[in-house]
Formats: sequence, C-alpha cells, structure tokens
Amino acid sequence: MNVTASERLRNGKPRGFAALWGSYGRDLRGWAASLATGYGIAAALLLGGLSVFGAIAVGATALFHVLELRYGTNVAFAALGGGLLALAAILLLAGWLMMRRRAAPLPRPDKQFRAAKQMLVGNTISRAVTALHDTEAAKPDVTTQILLGAAAIVAIGWLVASHLGTTEAGSQVRR
Repeated sequence: MNVTASERLRNGKPRGFAALWGSYGRDLRGWAASLATGYGIAAALLLGGLSVFGAIAVGATALFHVLELRYGTNVAFAALGGGLLALAAILLLAGWLMMRRRAAPLPRPDKQFRAAKQMLVGNTISRAVTALHDTEAAKPDVTTQILLGAAAIVAIGWLVASHLGTTEAGSQVRR
C-alpha cells in the first residue's frame, strides 16, 4: 500500500523536520516530567513528615498513657519524644537527600540531528544520482570515450616504462 505525500499531510502525520522537532519535544516533555516527579516525591516526603506526625500523635497519646501508668511520666515522655525525634530526623534526611540529588541534564537532540543529516544526505544523493541518470550531459560521447581509453593506455605505458626500463645514461649518472 503506497501512501503519497499529500495523503500523509492530510492524515496529519508530520514529516521531515517537523517530525524531528516533535521527537525532540517529546524528549523534553519526558525530561520535565521526570524532573517534576522527583521534586514532587521529595516535597511529599518533606510534607509527609507533618501528616505522619499528626497520625502518630493520636497513637502516641495512647502509648503515652500506657507508658505513664506502667513506668511513670518521665519515662513516657522520654520514650515518646525520642521516637518522634528519630522519625522526624529520618524523614527530613530522606527529603533533603532527594532535593540535593543532581537533576538529569537537559536532553540533547543528538538522535534528531543524526536523522536530519541522514535525511538531507539521502535526499541530496538520490536527487543527484537521478539528475545524472536523466540528463544526457553525464553520458560521454564516442570521442570522449576514445580519448579516455587512450589516456589510460598512455598512463599505464608510462608507469611500466618508468618502472622497468632504465637507460644506460641514467645508470651512468647515478654512479
């Protein structure tokens, strides 16, 4: 099934540089989405500490009451305060480490440039070959073919003569 260029344009499928630009746009959107996701997770961890703290506060009140009845007020405050402090330190450290990590570099349009170069080179070469094939200027006439053959024979003869033959006068000069 052959699809013509006008049918492709009617179907809305981008071609050429528009397709490459769209590909790079998708790469940029993916990069921005991953960057935003990373920062969103980091912010959720930082803010999650507060919401987890609220949920833990309810359970901590019950735990405090149990510890106070069994071990006294000071031990209950120390156990609960130490646990909450350790949890807060872990959450803050996790959020801080995620915020400090290096962001992914901006995507480079290397694959799009390679595709554009192949597109340009392929189109240029195919047009040049087609133009040479279609025109009569690229086809040598009979006189040009005879002259090219004669030039090749003279060149080969000169190479053979210079390689194999040395004159006695030339050998006397070398001594």
